[in-house]
Order: sequence, then structure tokens, then C-alpha cells
Amino acid sequence: MKIALSAETYREPDAYKAERQAIWATEWIMFCTTAELSKPGDYFAGELAGFNLLLVVDPEGSIIGFHNVCPHRAGVLAWPGLGTLGNLVCKYHGWAFGWDGQLKSARDFGNDEPLCAEHSELKKIRVETWGPLVFVHLGEPEESLIDSLGGLIAKTESFPVETFSYARRMTRELACNWKTYVDNYLEGYHVQLLHPSLNRALKMSSYKVSVHDDSYCVHECEPSDGSPVAGAWLFRYPNLAINLYPSGMNVERIMPVGHNHTQVVYDYFAFDTSEDNIAQMVSMSNEILDEDQNICEIVQKNLDGGIYQAGPLSPRHEVCLEWFQRKVRDASESV
Repeated sequence: MKIALSAETYREPDAYKAERQAIWATEWIMFCTTAELSKPGDYFAGELAGFNLLLVVDPEGSIIGFHNVCPHRAGVLAWPGLGTLGNLVCKYHGWAFGWDGQLKSARDFGNDEPLCAEHSELKKIRVETWGPLVFVHLGEPEESLIDSLGGLIAKTESFPVETFSYARRMTRELACNWKTYVDNYLEGYHVQLLHPSLNRALKMSSYKVSVHDDSYCVHECEPSDGSPVAGAWLFRYPNLAINLYPSGMNVERIMPVGHNHTQVVYDYFAFDTSEDNIAQMVSMSNEILDEDQNICEIVQKNLDGGIYQAGPLSPRHEVCLEWFQRKVRDASESV
């Protein structure tokens, strides 16, 4: 019998500290979309598991990335969010850097000796794209983004993703560990009890989630009315869910904000980006997310409470939980 990760893994700050280095700094992680970085000067700045990052389009039109941390006194090169940058200048003391990350000018610093590389270079990060999605890697990747995606790409090729346009982002705040929400996403065992609208729409006896390439999972279920399956529901380790339909898709990221807080970020793409159509997509997401958020926050309180330690995983319904938790365990033990 497979046993779940211990409750300590979901509540202890030290566990999250280890995961930052073992998982979030060593995987290709989706960070934003190409719609936000479409022309020279466009930037997107935000956090990834406590790492402050900056992506910007350089004058040649390439997306480049840095830790949004000045080597002088840890100021930022750009304020959080979206905007336009004409150059890379620290907002704190005005140190200026070239597009290659090298120091060009330390404003009125007064030094007689040149600064060493550690004190005069921005720390670069790897940036690659897949379709409209922009990924970052904070370490030295063993393979390119496309190679790392493996068979996931083929699973999306029957959908006209190239005809979809970016429409909207929605972000929700959850009072739980990021893994609590991922665990919930990776099984359909709870659907009949917690998601009445999904339970009516789906033939739950056909619901299954399977692991592919040891890197992603596929949710499969027949509609209750017997019509052909129209969508694909995919999850890529450690935190990316892609929900595809013939007329659009929503891309869901489960982003840790500390050991006990999570953001769920939805990016919506569609052929029809009218307000009515996107509002309907968002409404459907919110209905399911309301139900998931409620149970995940209750479960987190019990994980924090000290009574539950670790329970058995269902060999029928929780195969992907075992896969996900094994990868988390293996990564964390490697630190």
C-alpha cells in the first residue's frame, strides 16, 4: 500500500525552503504569456516561489530574463507587474545595466577599483517558449523546454491552439500549501461528493487519471450524455494544468506563496474573446474553484492540527498522487 506524504511536508517552513531549491529552481516553470511580451521594451515582473524575476523583450526582440535583484543592495530593476522598460536601471540607487546584464554605470558610487563580477552582473535565468506560454528555468537545465515537455505536446496537437487569442488572467488566493491543491487536482475521487455540476456532466464510473512519460498526467472521462469527449485535461509536474477544448483553453498554475499560502492563476485563451464568452469560461472555473478552495483550506487546517500524519493512497483513484508525491519526495531528499 502506498502512503501519502507526511503532514509535516505540508505545514513546515523548512519543507518549503527545501522545495524552493529542489523543485522550483530546477524545473521548467510557466511564468507568463507571450501576449505580455510582444514588442521590445515589454516586461513582466513577478515572483516564483519567493524568487523575484524579470522578463523583458530586448531591442532585438528576444525575451531575456534576470533575477529582479540589483547586486548592489537588492533593489529591483522593475516594479511588479507589466510595463515598458527603455533600459535596465535599479529603482533604488540608479545602477544601470546593459541588456546582457553587465553593469554599465554605478551612479555616483565613488569607487576607485573596479567591481568584481558578483557585484556588477545581474543573475540571468533561462527563458523559452512553447506556443503562447513563456517558461523560465532558474538553474542549468539538462534539456530544452520542448524536450522536457515530451509527449505532452502531441496531446495538444488535435486542438487549434494557434487560432486562440489571449483573453484574461484570473488569480485566486488560497490558505493552503501548494501541494494540498495539487493533490486535490490530481484525483477525481472527490468529484461526486464536492462538484455537483461536474458529477451531472460526467460519467464518473469512467473517470481515470493516468501518468505519461513520468512527467505529466491525463484526466479522462466520458460525458454523461454519451457524446464524444471534446476536451483534454493535462497536468505537468510540478504545477501546470492545461484544460483544452475545441474553442479555447484555460491554463492553470498552482504557485506557492510561502509554506501555507498558494495562488491559483488562470490564463484564458479562446477563438471567441468576446466579453460574454470569456465571462462564461471564468464563471465555470470559479464554480469549481470555490468548491476546491473550501475543501483544500479545511484539509490544510487538519494537516496543521497534528492529528493526521499520513494516510493510504487509493490504487484505483490516486495513482497520480503517488506519482506526484514521489517526485516531490525524491527532489526534496536530494537537497
